[in-house]
Amino acid sequence: MPDRMDTEQVLAEMQAIRARLRLDCIAYIKIELRLLELLGAAGISSLPYRKAHILQTAVLPPLEAGNYAKAHQELDDFLNEWPMYRIMRLLVNIVKPALRAIVESESVAARLRGLP
Repeated sequence: MPDRMDTEQVLAEMQAIRARLRLDCIAYIKIELRLLELLGAAGISSLPYRKAHILQTAVLPPLEAGNYAKAHQELDDFLNEWPMYRIMRLLVNIVKPALRAIVESESVAARLRGLP
């Protein structure tokens, strides 16, 4: 069992990693929002604008507020809507795994905090 000093250091490092991943996820989501805006501006349909609105109002707010489990669930819901999984490759390949890692890290941190 790690001693208290090591546990505190690990927790601090985990928090720093989560903070960095959070910022990266926000940046990638904003890139994908820009893609949706460009698709909408191309006049194909209003679908990109509706999808951008969902991404901006359902995924970003919980992520920015640090509610990673909700952000992860909202992102899953978003990606399950046609055709988001096929065109939002940054969300699928980078943001989704990063959010999953953040949620898992929070669980590990909670267990570490509970150690005597």
